[in-house]
Amino acid sequence: MEIKEILSRIGYARNKANLSAREVSLRMGMSPQYVAQLESGRIVLTVEKLLQILEICQFPIERFFSSNIDDYNIDIELKSLIESLPINKKKNIIEFMKK
Repeated sequence: MEIKEILSRIGYARNKANLSAREVSLRMGMSPQYVAQLESGRIVLTVEKLLQILEICQFPIERFFSSNIDDYNIDIELKSLIESLPINKKKNIIEFMKK
């Protein structure tokens, strides 16, 4: 994943939490413009700051880095349902999906 997509996903996580860049910046103890500057690429993102932002937004890191951030909850639910099936049902699903 490229840095542009990571920065874009920060905005996505913020918006999902209904938080402005200013609000997240202030909760981080940073200047009011910090997150806006970060999202625009004017400030270098550190892992520590990314984790802090995700915690403030209550956004799971697994979802943040998932291949499809929008479908993450559906994928998790589907995975859970499939994992609970007996092996013969799993094989039936595989065969069905191949057709």
